[in-house]
Amino acid sequence: MKVALISGGSRGIGAAAAEKFARSGYSVIINYNNSEQQANALQSRLLIEGCDVHLFRADVSRVAEVEAMFDYVGKYFKHLDVLVNNAGIAQTRQLQDVTEADYDGIMSVNAKGAFFCCKYALPYLTKCNGTILNVVSVWGIRGASCESVYSMSKHALLGLTRSLALELAETVSVNALCPPLVLTDMTANYSQTEIADFCRETGTRVYTSNQVADAVYSLATSGQNGVIADLT
Repeated sequence: MKVALISGGSRGIGAAAAEKFARSGYSVIINYNNSEQQANALQSRLLIEGCDVHLFRADVSRVAEVEAMFDYVGKYFKHLDVLVNNAGIAQTRQLQDVTEADYDGIMSVNAKGAFFCCKYALPYLTKCNGTILNVVSVWGIRGASCESVYSMSKHALLGLTRSLALELAETVSVNALCPPLVLTDMTANYSQTEIADFCRETGTRVYTSNQVADAVYSLATSGQNGVIADLT
């Protein structure tokens, strides 16, 4: 059976991607950190449907925990077909208000976490010519006012995607998906009017988590390499 690991897989895009891969016949490993209740509920729901779903708690900003997670993959699954680097945090704050802790927190999850997930997943991905799919953001392409650190972290993730697509081309495919505004709990405070105004001002559209998950699955299973998919 094919195996997929989804980081940040208990909520939002990650949860929708976990559902998509599980219902498509993959053994799915859902990584989570703080959202244990949501992770357990998602696993229970998919197990009832007959899917093969496993949980692994790890803070991807901590390298030792990432290494332990992929040791688990090696011990129990032996290989990995798809790694979806979805774990991420965001913050809306003006430059002068960003603290060192703010900066380190966002960069450690969004950039450092994805980097070390790729590193420790590699031995298992190369066994089956697997795929790395990085969930980035359109703000990693354009930049965004009041989200300088978030945008910076996503620019870094695009750089990682492009570099690894070249470096690993003979063994592993590496692609990135760049959605704009997605309806998740991170955007739940926005009103319909605010969302409409935002989309008009930025020339983007709004997506549901399931729509992005469909795009994640499609690109991760496409056999392509080095694709940066802008969903705007």
